[in-house]
Amino acid sequence: MLGSNSKKLPKAIAVVDFEHWYIALERGYAIKPDIKAWSEEIRAEYDVEEIAFFGDFSNYGLRGELDKIRNISAMVINTQNSSENYEKDFTDFIMLDYIYQKAMTSKKTDTFIIFTGDGHFSSVVRFIINVCRKKVGIYGVKNAISYQLKDSASWYREVPTDAVAFGTYYKMLANHMSYLVVHRESGENATAKKIAEATAKKNNVRGKPLHIALERMIKEGYLTQTSVKGKNGKKMAVLRANWEKLERDGIWEQP
Repeated sequence: MLGSNSKKLPKAIAVVDFEHWYIALERGYAIKPDIKAWSEEIRAEYDVEEIAFFGDFSNYGLRGELDKIRNISAMVINTQNSSENYEKDFTDFIMLDYIYQKAMTSKKTDTFIIFTGDGHFSSVVRFIINVCRKKVGIYGVKNAISYQLKDSASWYREVPTDAVAFGTYYKMLANHMSYLVVHRESGENATAKKIAEATAKKNNVRGKPLHIALERMIKEGYLTQTSVKGKNGKKMAVLRANWEKLERDGIWEQP
């Protein structure tokens, strides 16, 4: 029996485009989905009736996350398309059909939570809100979510948080700077531009977020800029690391 002070949570169904979540995080931030933390987050706010994961699990990376997914949900829909006429939006089509059916039949559900970044879902979001009179929350990967989709939803949240995203970038940058020191390349190769470009290439991530992370590290005292003479005799600004602070804050470890 629930206590008199117990709060009744709104009922929700969650639908996850796991291809979007996994691939966008990998390409943009070089990290993997924290499925458990996300599940705990939505369950703290909603009485979650069902979480359905969709994706082409023939993809090696996605397939490697199946155990984590099954720890929180048995509803896993493999959208692998074996047809010769492959459609890149095959997962979207299957998800949309599923969402429309659920929206029409789940009378007691208050909110649909959809994890995707694709603007194709804007129509079903508006349908659920305007026709079914239910709320729709959108989760999506930062810098990989449609503005149209965000505007159509009752609310939206983007992952990863700055703390998670920049924490990963800080470690990448610190490790590359350590490499430069060890290999005695901390001269012309230690300019902010070259460090960001080399780190992006080495870790296969986008350069812009790394440049932003680099600027934050300078502001936070992890890096300092020093003027030195280059091979051509001209002065240039190179970066030096505050190794003690980086190690103390768990960003870098001595090899």
